[in-house]
Amino acid sequence: MKAFVADLYKNVSVMDSGARGATTTFVENGQGDLLIAWENEAINTVKEYPDQYEIITPSISILAEPSVAVVDENARKDGAEKASEEYLKYLYSDKAQRLIGEYGYRPSNKKILSEFSGKFDLNVNLCTIDDFGGWDAAYETFFADGGIFDEIYTN
Repeated sequence: MKAFVADLYKNVSVMDSGARGATTTFVENGQGDLLIAWENEAINTVKEYPDQYEIITPSISILAEPSVAVVDENARKDGAEKASEEYLKYLYSDKAQRLIGEYGYRPSNKKILSEFSGKFDLNVNLCTIDDFGGWDAAYETFFADGGIFDEIYTN
């Protein structure tokens, strides 16, 4: 697997700092033959440019679930404790989960996700950060100085 990823990086013409920049470089600037992107970036690109791109979903991928939290000190300071807590609850409501799906993000609610089977590949094997030993272990293995990313990207 390491050799495959190293070979892949040898073909990278532009290494953008984030997904949005990579999509812009590929779609709007026409650089590159392939875009490896977040699922929502791919879905929105195909929606915005019908018949110009296709989504190829790998058989295995990583489920990225950004953390969401109320920062008590900031919420108290801004007088937004109640609104912050209500917003956090709303994110996991059926209504919000359907909006999330409509905008190309994978709902965390499995029942609602199944309603979007035409948009999301429900057969992809999704691993999580726990499969890599958690955040601390994954960072140390892959991204710390001298980690696997350094080995792959510098060769």
